[in-house]
Amino acid sequence: MLLAVLSFNACSGDDDSEMPIDSYLKGKWHSYKAVVSAQNQSVELDVTKTNQYSQFYYEAVFKDNNKVDMSYYNVDNNSLSRWTTETDSYSVNGDVVTVYDSTSAIDLMYSPKEKNMYMRIAGNVDRIGWTTVFIYFRK
Repeated sequence: MLLAVLSFNACSGDDDSEMPIDSYLKGKWHSYKAVVSAQNQSVELDVTKTNQYSQFYYEAVFKDNNKVDMSYYNVDNNSLSRWTTETDSYSVNGDVVTVYDSTSAIDLMYSPKEKNMYMRIAGNVDRIGWTTVFIYFRK
């Protein structure tokens, strides 16, 4: 009987490092890096509110009642114009958080293992041409 007790190993499929988005989402998130891909090249950029890549800096404060305060720099003619905050709504479907403003919606993909989210933006950035930007967020 002692052998059976000593040789028993409990195992679990649950990994404490993988937290579901529903229990982790509320609070302040901010972007910390951007991966810019253009013309078959990619570059990873550190992003802060005050560095040269601040056009990729966002803050999102997720609240109760599916409300989120989104803050970012408005960019006019490829230069920063002003810091803007707007209250939007959001929904959660699995590991996808969709933020809705008055005219559009954007998906943030959550990684439970990394405890971060990213969003994808495509378009013309800084006169480079067609560019894809992945912006990564963390709490």
